[in-house]
Amino acid sequence: MSLKTYLDAYREAFNARKLDETLALFADHALFELPLLGQRLFGRNEIAQGLKRIFDLTESARFEFSDAAESDRLLIAEGKLQAKLKRDAAPVEMTAAVTLDAKDGKITRLSFYLDARPYRLWTDGPIFAPAAQ
Repeated sequence: MSLKTYLDAYREAFNARKLDETLALFADHALFELPLLGQRLFGRNEIAQGLKRIFDLTESARFEFSDAAESDRLLIAEGKLQAKLKRDAAPVEMTAAVTLDAKDGKITRLSFYLDARPYRLWTDGPIFAPAAQ
């Protein structure tokens, strides 16, 4: 099975908000990284809790991927995430990139990179402190 097939299966299950189907794609000791969760999730139990949190906090969340490249070990894709948080009046759309690795029929690593700059709170402040003069 190609790595693109794993990504397509993840996208379809995630977009349909099917927790069990999404979780079934991951290996027991997989790594899942999604910046909106604020941390790396290790293993199916943590991944399940993270996915459940996403589904609980959003009215909708959808990934779309327009381009992907893969080797025999790694897939890299780009696209966007559209999400509507229950607390916010308007949905957001962010540029997304993803890397995916799989082994023995399961996703072993799924890492998302999101351009959330337009949605950062002003209180976050600068990422880098200015050099002392």
